[in-house]
Amino acid sequence: MYDLAVIGGGPGGYVAAILGAQAGLKTALIEKKALGGTCLNTGCIPTKCLYYDVQLYNNAKNSESLSGREGLELDLSALVYRKRRVVESLVGGVTSLLKSRKVDVYSGTGKLLKPGTIAVDEDSEAGGRTLEASSVILATGSKPAVPGFIHIDGEFVQTTDQALDSTRVPKKVVVIGGGVIGMEMANIYRKIDSNVTVVEMLPDILGTEDKDVRSIMAREVQNAGIALQLGASVQEISKDSGEVFIADQNGQREKINCDLVLVATGRAPVTTGIPASELGLKMEGPFIKVDGFQQTNLTGVYAIGDVAGGVMLAHKASAEAEVAVDHILGQKRTLDPCKIPRCIWGVAEVGAVGLSEEEAKEAGYSIKVGTFPLSANGAAQSMNSSVGMVKIIGEAETGEILGVHIIGPHATDLIAEAVTTMTMEGAVEDLYQAIKPHPTVSEAVMEAALDWNGLAIHKL
Repeated sequence: MYDLAVIGGGPGGYVAAILGAQAGLKTALIEKKALGGTCLNTGCIPTKCLYYDVQLYNNAKNSESLSGREGLELDLSALVYRKRRVVESLVGGVTSLLKSRKVDVYSGTGKLLKPGTIAVDEDSEAGGRTLEASSVILATGSKPAVPGFIHIDGEFVQTTDQALDSTRVPKKVVVIGGGVIGMEMANIYRKIDSNVTVVEMLPDILGTEDKDVRSIMAREVQNAGIALQLGASVQEISKDSGEVFIADQNGQREKINCDLVLVATGRAPVTTGIPASELGLKMEGPFIKVDGFQQTNLTGVYAIGDVAGGVMLAHKASAEAEVAVDHILGQKRTLDPCKIPRCIWGVAEVGAVGLSEEEAKEAGYSIKVGTFPLSANGAAQSMNSSVGMVKIIGEAETGEILGVHIIGPHATDLIAEAVTTMTMEGAVEDLYQAIKPHPTVSEAVMEAALDWNGLAIHKL
């Protein structure tokens, strides 16, 4: 009999298992594939490995200070090999952490038979066991969402599951989807010298981000040589002829030749082993319905991460793991979705948290906005990465920070300062009263906060 059983070993599931074990709960974890889930194996970590390597190649190739750069060649096999080493190291680290905390790990697909009872499939190493637990956390994650008319063959038509492990450099790529995954992969392909076209049904890329971030990103994407087909949808894919047929909002068709199609149309929750109708488990569309403590309507059953809806981010799943385990231990705290940062590694790096300017206005806030261009930041200039900005949205009277949006070098690291300040209920003024080291891009955060108050020093 376990105190806690977790189905799914991704960044939500394994964190929940470790937290439970640290608190003295006898804990089991069931994972059907590799520990670390999508994030470590086919998502966040592999993407960032390739991103940093192709960025290094691109920077060196375009440097004005290096001789012989014309002869640089990219070894994609070496990139993929390094990526695999990193993944193996991190998965091994998770395995060691779980073992050191004495978490019992079962390899197989877990099925929730009823609250407190889980079957582990007979094809697994566990040999068809049934586990009993006082509390259960469902952390089954997500998978690529693929439109029904598209067939993933793993060669001509791929998702990131295949693309991130490929050693082939495609000449022409069509990326279907202009969201986070699509723009990150488009950037990687372009930096390995592929010809890239992004097809997006909406009138803009990165539809969930602030308008100014979208504008800068779209401009930089096109400057990088990536073609954008906005307000267009894919109608047909022909592997035999290597063609993708798209149509605009007026039904006008166009043909694009390519040798690879990447489907990046979002992700869908994995509910294998969770028979909602049989259990009487309440759903919200395809997602499991939870309350502020990550509880489902079934006694002792919680859901976290991608399967519970909301933004599909690894750090959000880990934070929800903390909320769920705390509740199991009798503590009551909730997660504020407005304080979950968002990170994008596209042609330009993006870090954002909270409301966009449009969202703040729609919510009825009286706002002031402060901005600072990275073209006026010494560190960004020194790094030859001066495209971008910091934008801060604050409540006009109180200075409450409603949203921070950064596009440019180190944006995904810099946004942590804003998240910390917001979590501590700091105001916009706190972002400029703290002394920033010089020369760093963090000074742009200070200047944007000063600009919010009409006091920017280095902005005309």
